[in-house]
Amino acid sequence: MKIRKTFLVALCRAIIASAFWLAIRVSNSLTISGVKYDKGLPRTYLGMTHKRDIDPFILIPTIIFHRGWKALASDVHFALRGDGFTPGFLARIMGGRPAWIARLLRPLAVGPALRWLGTYPTEGLLRPAEEWIREALLVHGDGEAGTTLSPAFLRDFAQAVHLSPEQVQAMPLSDFLAWRYHAAIQPFYGPEMLLKTKRRQIEQRVVARIHTQLEEIVACLWRDGSFFGSPEGQLSPDGRISPLNAGFHRIVRAAPPDLRVLPVALTYDFMTTGRPHIFVDFAPALEYAPKLPRAELDQLLRHSWLRHMHFTCTQLASGFLMERKRASSLEFTFDDLTRAIYQQACELAKAGRHVDPQLLRPSGVRKKARGYLAYVERRGLIRRCASDRWQITFGELVIQVRPREVAYDDVPLLYAYNELQELLSIS
Repeated sequence: MKIRKTFLVALCRAIIASAFWLAIRVSNSLTISGVKYDKGLPRTYLGMTHKRDIDPFILIPTIIFHRGWKALASDVHFALRGDGFTPGFLARIMGGRPAWIARLLRPLAVGPALRWLGTYPTEGLLRPAEEWIREALLVHGDGEAGTTLSPAFLRDFAQAVHLSPEQVQAMPLSDFLAWRYHAAIQPFYGPEMLLKTKRRQIEQRVVARIHTQLEEIVACLWRDGSFFGSPEGQLSPDGRISPLNAGFHRIVRAAPPDLRVLPVALTYDFMTTGRPHIFVDFAPALEYAPKLPRAELDQLLRHSWLRHMHFTCTQLASGFLMERKRASSLEFTFDDLTRAIYQQACELAKAGRHVDPQLLRPSGVRKKARGYLAYVERRGLIRRCASDRWQITFGELVIQVRPREVAYDDVPLLYAYNELQELLSIS
């Protein structure tokens, strides 16, 4: 029976990983470097930087097929945010579009299947509003929203759905889960979205679940398993690496003393009208991680990520535009841009940094730069003055996002510039 289950798990993992690989390859170019640093050893925490929701779908096929049969069967386990195990997750990651498919998928809870396949939930106290509402219904039952939800959240919700605060306060709590309000309950909130009189019991329930989840992950490592997750615990909101999550440190401190942390960095060359290019860079493992002081582990992991990340056209071209803007030199030619990218790319490569190989050839730089210019022109960040001359039109750029939201789509230029500055901050 156990052999049969092992075979079925391996088969399902192989099918899912293959589907992920195909889906990513259809829409993106992908370069994977340094996978040799993953020796396939037990008690390994593969820690990735977190840039996009699709990050795990990129890495799972790479890790599974590189490690072979044991990884397919049971050796490697994966982290997924806690709401991935509840109804509504599939519609949430689709962004509600296309609406008819998202609506059909919304009632489905894929948690049991994910657990069977070796995926572990990792929750936090920042969660989609939908999840707090479901918790409140389970703990306190249905009732008027005004008796459970905070005035601040009710104001946000009323504004989003174009109702008066009075109408919203009188709504049954269960009505908030109606499909027509789906988009309004997806933003992330902490427990403060609940009234103090109803918050404590719900918060205690969630905190207890978080501790249980961390204990399960630690137990997996003690059983000689390996684990794949995000030490940041969230998507990068502004292009910079986020502070490492407290849950990651709790795992490391309770893990076997010989736990190694294997850094994995992802970079997206996304500011283009062509196919986006994704770079995945594995780095040498940090051995005996539990024995390292917390600050030292943070510094080593962050430095390793940044040292092995690829520089892309998105970053270098955005750096060029931002510096020209700050120097009040608003007009530039195609040759100005390509010369600056090529020169900086060659200098970085000479210094031993990882650079998109296309940027080390004049023809490759020109191809990449054309896609970049078409993207920023389409976004209204520059305008063409002549056949070979552009003018910068963007003003002051500011990133303002809600908790757990990201700015790579709304403020791509500043997001990419932040990435570049952080990469240049280490030698």
